[in-house]
This record gives sequence, structure tokens and C-alpha cells, in this order.
Amino acid sequence: MSALDNELTKYKKRGFEVKQKRTLKHGKRIYLTRQKGGVSGWLGGFDGLYIYHVEGDSSTDNIREFLKDYRKFYENKNFDENDKGFFMCSGKFDKGLFKDLQNALVDDSSVRSTIKNQALPRVREVVSRKRKVVEEERIKERITEREITRRKVTEERISVRGLLRKIDKFEPPTRPKKEKQLENMLISYLQAFYDVRTQMTYERARIDAKIGTTGIEIKYQPSAGDFDRLYGQLEKYLKHLDDVIVVIGSEKSKELTKSFKNRLKERGWLNKRAFVTTL
Repeated sequence: MSALDNELTKYKKRGFEVKQKRTLKHGKRIYLTRQKGGVSGWLGGFDGLYIYHVEGDSSTDNIREFLKDYRKFYENKNFDENDKGFFMCSGKFDKGLFKDLQNALVDDSSVRSTIKNQALPRVREVVSRKRKVVEEERIKERITEREITRRKVTEERISVRGLLRKIDKFEPPTRPKKEKQLENMLISYLQAFYDVRTQMTYERARIDAKIGTTGIEIKYQPSAGDFDRLYGQLEKYLKHLDDVIVVIGSEKSKELTKSFKNRLKERGWLNKRAFVTTL
């Protein structure tokens, strides 16, 4: 679709209808009308739109032809201040030449007030823009693919044993009083070494953190009920993650932790897909 076709489509959407197309010596004339508020006839019943189009640069010849032709058209079609006459070209537009010729050839100020000019993009420029948009989309796709590949490689390089060693070296800067405090401290510590995602949801169970394909669940002083709930959550997590590390923040839960490990061992998970460490 050419730049002129795009302009005509815009006016058609506004209710205008093409009534005439005619090729002149130096350009093309298109005449469009739109009915005003349901009133018909020539006594103010229609909005008129005159378009003179040049495929290329503006020149003395085509500007002069436009001004003379539009001046006659204005009188013959009873144009008024609500109607418009457009000079459109798809090349370079000389505004100074246009203004000089308009002042010399159109002495009626009411006619001059309805004259407009517009430089349209060349067809090849429109195509070039489309190609540019397509190329930009391709570049974005390639960047996204590289990011995904890089993320996968990073995930593959993360070993559970290495992550466990990092967690075992963690020392809280202050003694946490609540589970949320311990969670924030440990995650902040791990973010210095890994890309950590937090609060990931799997089947309505939300895990505290995820590094690569390994989940991390943090418990401060878990009760027997907390361990029961955690066991059920692990079933959900391990459907979506390769491994889960459970971090216990207090030795006060030593016996309960031992019992929890036995349950994991019976399931065949302990130190294979589920790992438990105490700070």
C-alpha cells in the first residue's frame, strides 16, 4: 500500500468518500466528500476535501498547477472555510517556494486559509521502516534466545553440593528472632553468588527461593506440624524442581529434624533429591 493510499484510508475511516480521481499534467487530483449531520445537497450539506498528489519532489510546475486548479475547484464546488485543499508530495517539499507561489497566485484570503501541504514518506521509505521493525524483532528474539541459553548453562553449572557448602558457610550478621528475618538474611547472602528467584509457587505451595533448578525452603524453629506440612510441600516441589534444600535455623528442632530426615530416607529422597542442613 502506497503512502497516498494510507492517507485516503484515514479519510475514509472519518466518513469521506472518493468522488473523483483525475490525472493532471504534473500531478493527480482526488476529490472526497462527507455528508454533514444528515443534511444533503450543496447548501452546506457536505464537507469537501481536495487532494493534489505528486509522486516525487515538489516543483514550480506542480505547485503552480495545484494552486490554479484548486482555486477553480474551490469556486466550482462552493467550498468554504470547513473544506480543505491538500498539496501532497512523496519527495522533498520546498516550503519557501510553495509560500511564494501561493501568495502570488491566490489573492483570496478565504481560499488561502483552506490550503494545506503535506510531505508523504516515499514508498521505499515505508518498506524500509517495515524491514527495520522486522529486523528489530529478530534481534530481540536472538537476544532472548541467548539469555535463555545462558540461563540454562548457568543452571547446569550450579551443583547442589556446592550450594550446600555455600549455605553451611553462612553466618547471620545478627541473631534472627523470626523465620522471615532468617529468610531475608540467607537470601541476601546467596544473591551475592547466584541468581536467586524468590516466592515461586508450585501447585499452590510457595517455596522461599529457587536457584537454577534447586529450591530452598527455610524454617527457623519448625514444629512437628511444620514438618508435616513441609513433607507435603516437598511432594509438590519435586514435581517441578530437580532438588530441594531444607534449611533449619535452630538446633532446638534437632529431634524433629532427625525424624523428618527418616521420613525422607524412607521415601528415597534424602541426599538424592531432598537435602536437609542446620545452621
